[in-house]
Amino acid sequence: MNKITNDTVPADHTRKDVVSMNGDTPYSAFGLDLRAEPMVLSVPEINDRYYVFQCIDLFTHNFAFIGTRSTGTEAGYYLFVGPGYEGEIPEQKFKKVFRSESQFVTIVGRTQLKGKADLPNVLAVQKKYKLQPLSEFIGENPKSAPKLNWIPLNPEEFGDARFIKYTNFYLSMSEPFHPQDTAALKKFEKIGIVSGGSFDSASYSPDVLNAINEGIKEAQMEIKNKAENIAERVNGWNMLNAFGTREFYNEDWLLRAAAVMVGIYGNDKVEAFYPVAYVDLDDEVLDGSKHRYKIRFTKDEIPPAKYFWSITLYNKHADGVGGYMIENEINRYLINSTTDGLKYDVDGGFTVYIQHEKPSNEDEKSNWLPAPDEPFYLVLRVYGPEPSALDGSWEPPGIVKNDAKK
Repeated sequence: MNKITNDTVPADHTRKDVVSMNGDTPYSAFGLDLRAEPMVLSVPEINDRYYVFQCIDLFTHNFAFIGTRSTGTEAGYYLFVGPGYEGEIPEQKFKKVFRSESQFVTIVGRTQLKGKADLPNVLAVQKKYKLQPLSEFIGENPKSAPKLNWIPLNPEEFGDARFIKYTNFYLSMSEPFHPQDTAALKKFEKIGIVSGGSFDSASYSPDVLNAINEGIKEAQMEIKNKAENIAERVNGWNMLNAFGTREFYNEDWLLRAAAVMVGIYGNDKVEAFYPVAYVDLDDEVLDGSKHRYKIRFTKDEIPPAKYFWSITLYNKHADGVGGYMIENEINRYLINSTTDGLKYDVDGGFTVYIQHEKPSNEDEKSNWLPAPDEPFYLVLRVYGPEPSALDGSWEPPGIVKNDAKK
């Protein structure tokens, strides 16, 4: 907590900490603990590439953005304040002051990588990102928060009533609660969901415990169904618009949960637009063991991005609809607008070839996105979507079969 961790290489098949990670922008990820005092994030002038810091509270609301689109390219200081803080805030020292609903904040920084040779430039930018307590920033001694008694993490407990002890712990980091949640939290108290409360399965009757566990199973299935149908489908692509602020969700907790399952920590659409494809143009599940595929972009169909675009391939995780990049013989996990050697057609368009085996045609090899010998999905990222992407007038071309296997 309160320490920036920078990726020194872009994400690849070895990264399984978050589903649907991108490989375009090495991450600068960190958590804030705002219990003791506010924290200051300093960024340098960055005018040669796109960057963004996306700030997410414990409810997975994107409550703040810092970066090329939202705050500009100049250097600046940004202050993060937790709920219930009553100390003095010297607002004049900061470009912006952000207030979080939770004491814990996840910040995902992304710095554009323009090809493999550009990595040293990304690392140089990352070294200039700085995080410090407000007291240290103004020349005083940093304050200390009480030591936390973290609950030992056991993912197996998320699928039954034992999830309650985790919920209770994190609720204690989110007081005072937003008025919009008051009625729901009152209901949850009936099954022991209480801020800071303990959990003991022996305190529940067998019937109540079974009802909670059945409810969890039903909810997980409902979330998965929503995740698989999370957006309007255009040419086989789910035109995803599922991440945002508390106001964006407006108590649609099912959408929020499904968004987390598809790709936790996704940006707001205005920052990055994420069409996702699980099926081809024939509405059949994408599967590298059954077919070869291609996507043909005419010059007018190239993703309309202010900054850049990419197409990344993932397998489907057994427990949901999200997944991870796949190891392949050429270590290529995506194709984007800065891919070295990407071949364009004479009319300015290009074709991406998606298949398990290496293509025999040299032109196809240049534009080959290796697929696994199993079902997979694609995420098309449009960083800084132009108005045509935001209003729906631009549509991505469908994925078509390219000579079915015998």
